[in-house]
Amino acid sequence: MTGVGLDAKTLAAAALGGGGKVPLAFLLERLVPVGDLRALAQELGIVPKGYRPEKAPAAVLAPLLVEKASPEVLDRVCALLAGRMASTVPAEAPESGPAAAAAPAVPAPPAVDLAPVLRLREQELAECRANLQRALDTAQRLRERDAEWSRRVEALDEQLARQRAELAAVQRARDAGKSPPPPATADDRRVRDLERELELLSASEHEQRLRSAEQATRIRELEERVAELEPLVPKGRRRKAPPPPPPPVRERFRIPYVSAAFYRSMADKDRRAVQAAFQAIALYCTHGPSYPGLEVKPIEGQNLWSLRASLRLRVYFRVRDDGDAEFLELADREDQHTALRRLKDR
Repeated sequence: MTGVGLDAKTLAAAALGGGGKVPLAFLLERLVPVGDLRALAQELGIVPKGYRPEKAPAAVLAPLLVEKASPEVLDRVCALLAGRMASTVPAEAPESGPAAAAAPAVPAPPAVDLAPVLRLREQELAECRANLQRALDTAQRLRERDAEWSRRVEALDEQLARQRAELAAVQRARDAGKSPPPPATADDRRVRDLERELELLSASEHEQRLRSAEQATRIRELEERVAELEPLVPKGRRRKAPPPPPPPVRERFRIPYVSAAFYRSMADKDRRAVQAAFQAIALYCTHGPSYPGLEVKPIEGQNLWSLRASLRLRVYFRVRDDGDAEFLELADREDQHTALRRLKDR
């Protein structure tokens, strides 16, 4: 009985599974006949657990011959593998003569598919980019928080300096023999509270600075990792840098025009549903269709739009030429098809 054999697809799968390395036991199992493995195991006194030496399969014998073997045993195993690989290589055909014409052409080895490796690299690069973006967002938030804490600390420092100056003036007046004003117990307590708050803010500021430094270090590491992985991606498959976000556009107020059919559709709705519908209309007129939660969508084939008033309610409207909105009907989400047929006939 001979080895199982080895093709390009199996070799590529083994190399990808081993991080670019093919185990020696895998090559023994695939290339060396199982009879030679059994003979070598019997010669070395290796008895596989659960099998007789002359009946053991190659998948069991190959790891036993490789694991915990001495240099002499490894030399025997490598010599056996090298002899098998040399016997499978076809002899070089003569360059000329009748034998060269009669000899069959040796097929070229199949090309190894590197697409899985490229996909793994692209996935790793995308993950690094996502981690970098999250780190940048976190660093931006930490910088804003650090600036806010710095402003608060500066304000407290100024207030504490004023309180200390007032306290020093009171002490100088007392030392000069003048009758100082009655002790401001409330002010003293306020000074002590401010001092404690300043200490807490200082400790918090120190902690925020440490976190900012850690985030900056992480950002640099991710940027270096992205710089290493980006040359591995083919130029035709590299992602282009996203365009800068457009400047925020201030939404204008849209005047709502409520039709009589809209009031008729409210007749069978309770007060809570009507309130939710008018709240959604007010949000649309004030903030526009991009307000989160409204889910403004166009209706295909008709000059109609819908917005979400609640989980089960939808408001249907039409955008006027001047940009304002004409609200036509309030209906349940399950009755969308019926409502659209009614609106289409109008």
